[in-house]
Amino acid sequence: MRCFIAIDLPEKIKYKFREIKIDRDIAEVSVPDDYHLTLKFLGEINKNELERTKRNIREVRFRPLILNLENSGYFPNDNYIEVAWVGVTPKSRIIKLKEDIDDALMGLFQRDKRFTPHITLYRVKKMRDKNKFKDLLNRNYESHWKVNSFVLYESRMENGRHRYYPLEEYS
Repeated sequence: MRCFIAIDLPEKIKYKFREIKIDRDIAEVSVPDDYHLTLKFLGEINKNELERTKRNIREVRFRPLILNLENSGYFPNDNYIEVAWVGVTPKSRIIKLKEDIDDALMGLFQRDKRFTPHITLYRVKKMRDKNKFKDLLNRNYESHWKVNSFVLYESRMENGRHRYYPLEEYS
């Protein structure tokens, strides 16, 4: 099964992201099936690895935190956009949680080399007007929410869409 660890978003923030509409004359994009802040992508794991993963993640100390949406950004960079995202702060707390998860999963999964706390808005298939695209995303998102937990998800492909199913929540 294909799994990842993430922080879920409240519906009011997901709604804000869904309100942004990109016309095909600006760019061809794919929209995530559900918005979340990925902490660690695990990939394909078997049932034994899943049980060890759950057991190890239960050892991670987690304190609730308030997250804030930041400005939009782009991977790999502003000039060549493959992914459009919104940053999240406080970065130090999210990075610390990510490192704690990596530590707990040492021996099961490799530590990620780079990590930028973000929420993916779009994957760009074809860019037609980069300036208009950036103008649409360059907005003040001014939202914050309290995070009381993070979740281990299974991702399944169903009817051509990724569906995310929570396997275990950690608080």
